[in-house]
Amino acid sequence: MEELLMGGEAARYAGLSRQRLYQLASRGEVGRKVSGHWVFTRAELEAYKAAPKHKGGRPKDEAGTLTSTASPAQPRVAYD
Repeated sequence: MEELLMGGEAARYAGLSRQRLYQLASRGEVGRKVSGHWVFTRAELEAYKAAPKHKGGRPKDEAGTLTSTASPAQPRVAYD
């Protein structure tokens, strides 16, 4: 039988804050509700920790330099 962890214990095990863990749970990434309480298995938390993560922020090129996501400046048009 798989071991179930709740709240703070699951967050500590995953290396996350409780708030972040519950955000992930509400998005369906980890956990499930049992009798109105979120529960997490060690196996799913291990899988989450092992999965590659996307860090937010602006994209970088291969050299690690920030790249622009903005479109090039449009020429200004004068209206008479």
